[in-house]
Amino acid sequence: MKATGIVRRIDELGRIVIPKEIRRTLRIQESDPLEIYMGEDGCIELKKYSSVGGLRDVAEEYVQALNGAFGLTAAVTDKESCVAAAGRQRRWLLDKPLMDNLRRRLLGRQVIEERNAPLIEGQETPFSALLGVPILLEGDSVGGVFLLSAEGGPVLADGALQSLKTGALYLGRLLNV
Repeated sequence: MKATGIVRRIDELGRIVIPKEIRRTLRIQESDPLEIYMGEDGCIELKKYSSVGGLRDVAEEYVQALNGAFGLTAAVTDKESCVAAAGRQRRWLLDKPLMDNLRRRLLGRQVIEERNAPLIEGQETPFSALLGVPILLEGDSVGGVFLLSAEGGPVLADGALQSLKTGALYLGRLLNV
């Protein structure tokens, strides 16, 4: 755990203010849900809540099926980062933050189709093709489903968009239960 040097007092209602610098760094916005964890050593951890993260096992199976069907890297994300991935780039994608422009487009409920684009922050080699569909929960985007083609790899097939739409709809319905 990294010390910040910032000390805050708890008010009479049990509230504590998370400093603006930390909220900005962690992309925590007003009304974002946070999960509270208690460590065995007396630590309290706050983590951004991800409804899609609760489907990690199902998302893992889904991306493996997409990878097997299309031969492409597949990923499921929440609003902030990659939750599940299958394919060659799996290790480099998992738990990494999404590119800001992709995150904004997902939140705007847009289908994303890009050429020579990275999926995550700091990605050195962009994907030659990137296709993404938002996962919707009660009309709001909570994440996305992506197929990604690396340079020299397979190209996006005709049925790819429909498969992603089907998967995004299915994951959204699972979240709604």
